[in-house]
Amino acid sequence: MFRHSLADMHCQQILFGGSADNGYARLLGPYAEDYAVRSRITLLEGPPFARELAAIRDRFRTVSFDNVFRSKMLVVTPRRTTMSLPTPPQTPSADHATAAAQPSSAPSSSTSQASVANTQSTTTAVLLNEAGERVDSPLRFTSKDFLAVKSLKVCNSFHLLGRCLFLEKFGNCNYDHGASLSDKQLVALRAVARLNSCRKGRACKDPECLCGHQ
Repeated sequence: MFRHSLADMHCQQILFGGSADNGYARLLGPYAEDYAVRSRITLLEGPPFARELAAIRDRFRTVSFDNVFRSKMLVVTPRRTTMSLPTPPQTPSADHATAAAQPSSAPSSSTSQASVANTQSTTTAVLLNEAGERVDSPLRFTSKDFLAVKSLKVCNSFHLLGRCLFLEKFGNCNYDHGASLSDKQLVALRAVARLNSCRKGRACKDPECLCGHQ
């Protein structure tokens, strides 16, 4: 979006709010020496500038709105809550029913065993609040398990649903389809999968959707 706006001749000024993330130094760095370009960029400071951004901030205009944005970083820690009992969905969605009806190659015995074990452990129902909006079932996991599972780079769909649509449709998946995960690893993996926000948000009613809805 930054590059798109910068290339737009009608865009007169960009307010860039990313002061706490060093990663944006690589984005802004190439424009630090070009006055015509950098004069169209104003860096918005909330939390203090990260080290690499602080090194180039003097090349750009900066502004802060103390009555609007926080001046300190938020401290985020994983919540520890109770996990709901697994409940199979009563009616599968049409999309998944269609996908299930498509022919696919027979998986190996080890793949089948891993699929069965994982599917039985993680099937869940769609939970709704009083307004009929979807809410994610609470999970109990430790930050240690969460970080350990996140580093494994496993296929969420395969381990949580027992199948991988990428493997079925394209014959290849970039993520690991190895041995079955333990019960606590599966819970942590579901939490990792929820880092990806569902495009339908709270309107999603797909019982097999692994994304986050809150």
